[in-house]
Amino acid sequence: MILTDWLREIPNDWECVPAWSLFSERSEKADAGAIHLTPSQVYGVLPQIEYMEITGSRVVLNLAGTDSMKAVYEGDFISHLRSFQGGIEQSSLRGKVSQAYTVMRPSERVYSGYFRYLMKSRIFIAQLNNLTDQLRDGQTINYARFARMGLPLPPMDTQRTITRYLDCETGEIDAMLATLDELTETLRLRRAQVIQSAVRSSRSIGIGLMLDVKLGKMLQTKPKSPTDRLQPYLRAAHIQPGGRLDLAIDTKEMYFSESEAEALSLCAGDAVIVEGGAGFGRAAYLTEDMPGWGFQNSIIRLRGAISDTRYAVYALQAALESGEIAIACNAATFAHFTAEKVEGFRIPYHGTDEHQCIADHLDKVTGRINAMLATIDELKALLVERRAVLITDVVTGRKKVPA
Repeated sequence: MILTDWLREIPNDWECVPAWSLFSERSEKADAGAIHLTPSQVYGVLPQIEYMEITGSRVVLNLAGTDSMKAVYEGDFISHLRSFQGGIEQSSLRGKVSQAYTVMRPSERVYSGYFRYLMKSRIFIAQLNNLTDQLRDGQTINYARFARMGLPLPPMDTQRTITRYLDCETGEIDAMLATLDELTETLRLRRAQVIQSAVRSSRSIGIGLMLDVKLGKMLQTKPKSPTDRLQPYLRAAHIQPGGRLDLAIDTKEMYFSESEAEALSLCAGDAVIVEGGAGFGRAAYLTEDMPGWGFQNSIIRLRGAISDTRYAVYALQAALESGEIAIACNAATFAHFTAEKVEGFRIPYHGTDEHQCIADHLDKVTGRINAMLATIDELKALLVERRAVLITDVVTGRKKVPA
């Protein structure tokens, strides 16, 4: 076995060669009418307009200096701004990219399918991370850095065999993941229908007439008095679709005065709503006290001694699914479900006792659906892990594949 600096070892009939001997930098200018391409970790290389349609993102259009954009040919590899996080992409399209990207032309010794898998493997991405040590955030992997890498080079027949094997194996895994995604969507729609049906009523009432509505605190990074104290705060990112609260997401702290800490506490039985941004209108119910936590002004808290906030959360989830909240927030612009809008927002009304019964029923039904969704997420995670390990083992020669 031949030792390498980052692969540890490769099969005896493989070579370890410098990247510059397999890939040369393409620097020629693109034709003015060429398609503008966007390299993406998730979707690969695709036309910029398609990327915007799929993701809903508005990327910065490179209208100035379009005559200096780089040409991309079918089969080229592109290092993008986050290659050290997701690997280097191969393009199946001819087009152009901005000067911020590094475009590389494979040599005749390269079978593109094999290197496509190699450059998206975990072990390769880890090495790219080593190359970006101490780089500024957002800096790309340039050709000079990439060229210094030692790359495994199996015989051409082996490259083809590995590609066929991984195409087949990952294709089966991807098909299973697609089936699980379809099941997830079916269950999600079923949950939404159950909630819609349960809360439906000919009568309605403003939320502010049933519950206390409280907006959170603006971000305060410095103390204003000696008694101010640092404590974690709930923010929009913590409230996930389907009413799930994820406190594992990057906990941050800010300063609260003693009175603010008391007024902006979070207790079991409270409901929290996202005020603005991409997740506006999402609502979650707190099943446990959160001692020592406050909440930012991207969050609105609902609290009531008499009315059950669980029902309000379900009613808000139904309204979010139906688009009623989007209409109330004028979602054509940057949407805000402000405290004033929440107070006046009308939800179906059945009476306090009936609200509790509806919430109890929905807890049981949605609980079963949520358990199935959690199981699906676990299966998907196992499949994703299996796919990643398989690719790494095969492209490094640790796992031999049948000819």
